[in-house]
Amino acid sequence: MHIAALRANIAMRVGDYRAGETDMKRFLMVVIAAAGLTACATTSPGGNLASSAFDYEPARAAELPDHHFGYVMTGDAGWQGSMVYEPSGRTINVDFDLSGDGLSATADLAIEDPYLNEGVRRFTGQTASGEDVFVLLQAGPCNDGASSYFATLVIGSTRLNGCASEHAANDRWSNYLADWMPAIDLCVAELSNRADHVTFAYSTASGTAVRLADNSGNRWECNTVEDRRVNAIAPLSVVDVRLGEADPIFVRSQMPTQGDACYVYESVRDANGMLIGAFGYDSCAGPRAPVG
Repeated sequence: MHIAALRANIAMRVGDYRAGETDMKRFLMVVIAAAGLTACATTSPGGNLASSAFDYEPARAAELPDHHFGYVMTGDAGWQGSMVYEPSGRTINVDFDLSGDGLSATADLAIEDPYLNEGVRRFTGQTASGEDVFVLLQAGPCNDGASSYFATLVIGSTRLNGCASEHAANDRWSNYLADWMPAIDLCVAELSNRADHVTFAYSTASGTAVRLADNSGNRWECNTVEDRRVNAIAPLSVVDVRLGEADPIFVRSQMPTQGDACYVYESVRDANGMLIGAFGYDSCAGPRAPVG
């Protein structure tokens, strides 16, 4: 399946975005989401984490009539592929399709359990002809940051390397981590040893705004000028929450222990395998209600 066809297929499945919430409903959702932003991240390790697969579209998917989600993959050798999530009861099946570079393969994949083992996403299955299929996605700035995952595929005896990007109705802020990193490092340094994790980042007229939580559970917004210096840093109120904030959080320069409070962690590495940090997904709350 070509990339254009994949996008059209997913777009058709997703359908029209549902709009028209009342102001009161929006306010209540903001309060609920804000209360959850720091509820788990700063508690001590040891929470009971379900071993079943935990993966989902960005939190705003709760506003959509359908939840189809997936990845678009490309390789330097000219191949292209896709993985589309198909919820089925309490499980998630993944439709896999690959073509190009003399290859053609389709398969039904399962999400490897335990999910995010060693901080990476793994999928396994077989083609209709019985060839084993294995896909590994490592979060990181692939293709100079144009894609958010390094992709390794093994189909039978053939090994392929490339890049992958999430394909969804709404983007996570974390898909553009490479763009935010200069500002994140400035802002983490500004909070010194108080910074615990990043909850969000977005572009402003002068540079980048980075939202962080400190190790006491307080939240801050740090604004940079051209990502060269910090212009201002101010505390945030409990109801001041951005759409998609904390989905996921980002911990700089370390990989926390899996099962730390409510979070499962995904390692983020560069092309040389050096650790950049970790994304944390709240397995207690799951996908949050839409906010904003």
